[in-house]
Amino acid sequence: MFLSTTISQNPRLAEYAVHLHQRGTIRPNTYVLDLDTISENAAKLAETARKHGMKLYMMTKQVGRNLEVAQAVADSIPSAVAVDPWEALHLAKGGIPLGHVGHLVQIPSSMVEAILDYRPEVITVLSLEKAREISEAARARHYRQDLLLKVKGEEDLVYEGQWGGFREEEWISAAREIEALPGVRIAGVTAFPCLLYDGKEIIPTPNFQTLIRAKGTLEEVLNRPLDQINAPSATSCASLSLLKSMGATHGEPGHALTGTTPLHQHPGQPEQPAIVYISEISHREGDVAYAYGGGHYRRSRMRQAMIGRNLEEMMNRKVPLMELAPEAIDYTIGLHVGKMPVEVGETVLFAFRTQIFVTRSEVAVVSGLHSGRPEIKGIYNHLGESLS
Repeated sequence: MFLSTTISQNPRLAEYAVHLHQRGTIRPNTYVLDLDTISENAAKLAETARKHGMKLYMMTKQVGRNLEVAQAVADSIPSAVAVDPWEALHLAKGGIPLGHVGHLVQIPSSMVEAILDYRPEVITVLSLEKAREISEAARARHYRQDLLLKVKGEEDLVYEGQWGGFREEEWISAAREIEALPGVRIAGVTAFPCLLYDGKEIIPTPNFQTLIRAKGTLEEVLNRPLDQINAPSATSCASLSLLKSMGATHGEPGHALTGTTPLHQHPGQPEQPAIVYISEISHREGDVAYAYGGGHYRRSRMRQAMIGRNLEEMMNRKVPLMELAPEAIDYTIGLHVGKMPVEVGETVLFAFRTQIFVTRSEVAVVSGLHSGRPEIKGIYNHLGESLS
């Protein structure tokens, strides 16, 4: 999906990643992250958000909850959104302030107190029961926790596995009951996804319209303005003006940090590509060669790979991929090589949209690529734990 864009805009990353594999420094099934470019992307996002009067929370699930990356991003975007409470604790213990917890995955009952000990800015709740649990834990700590209500409408887009939220007919009664709890305060609303790429541009979804309706309803019920209208998905420099014009106050860049939103297939975006995936030829059967898998994210839409032992050689050795059934485990990735001579041990280079935290990959974080002094900062597993 991003192979040509990455080669044209960040060839040093691709070249160094191939070099590391051929030298045996990294293994197949490794993502290589360009820390300096990610840091620059974060700075661009933060400056664009500042111009529009918006606030950002960094998202780290795409880069495997990596603290090395999060700490670099924190220079521009200080606090994080955590996709689940395990990520929240990992980031908080690593010194990253928690901005937003509980949106896609609610905090389990036994983990509420541990999360509250790190004082997140906001926690999203999908039910009255969860709001009550948080209220009790916050009251015991003698402070009031700000909440976001996840709202949903009849026509909203909902991804499988991401069900839940307050239906439109529940907004008024839920707001009144939650606002009466002693340990919490309704700070705002959120929904997902609020923006999507339609193949040409980024557009609002019905969920965004629901979000704005909820804002109006709750502000009338509570008789005060809401602090946060959080509208995640496809947050990038290109979408921040749209977010602002629609009434959002907060965005949550994830793929924009690595230059891999769907919009980044096309040149001209401020954020530059900062991630590649490295594998290795395992074996061959006829016109198909097989590379080691482990990092194939099903929604990646990866279509091509490059094979060889150095980038110059690989430029003329692009091959299409075999389609992998959704129910299959990616033990290997099939490459249609035809009659091309291919050797076991050759590097296979990919660049695609991923979510490292749901893979079983390793992650190499590199810096100094653009100053001529490249080095590996560390090697980690897919959940941000150090392997080096």
